[in-house]
Amino acid sequence: MSYSTDLHVVPAPHPGRGTRRLHDPEHPYVDGVWLPVLGPASYVAWRHLARLAIASSRATISLDALAAATGLGAPRGQQSPLSRTLRRLGRFDLAHVRDDHILVRTALPFVTGRQLARLDPTIQAIHRVHRDGTARTAS
Repeated sequence: MSYSTDLHVVPAPHPGRGTRRLHDPEHPYVDGVWLPVLGPASYVAWRHLARLAIASSRATISLDALAAATGLGAPRGQQSPLSRTLRRLGRFDLAHVRDDHILVRTALPFVTGRQLARLDPTIQAIHRVHRDGTARTAS
């Protein structure tokens, strides 16, 4: 695939697990909790792709344009910052490049218990505020 070839940005279906609350890219939970989980590069790339997918069902972007828009540099090679970022988004099941498409989750659930346990107590408190309105301190 050419780095300048346009890729269609497609919203990925949300897994149907009950009535999970989801948070769009503008929700404060995404900034407060998902950013520390994903890290800055993956967070910025996911948010950019999710906004594109939400804005238009016909959104397209090239890897060159995505790299430029997110400040990740030229997307050349498997170890480029953009390639590593896209692999990380894939590991979190938030975005996947498939042929001429990028499937992207347009909203995120609450982080898992395992992810939450690895976060600083202040971030855990932010999670609790959004999940159930309480701000208990960590024991």
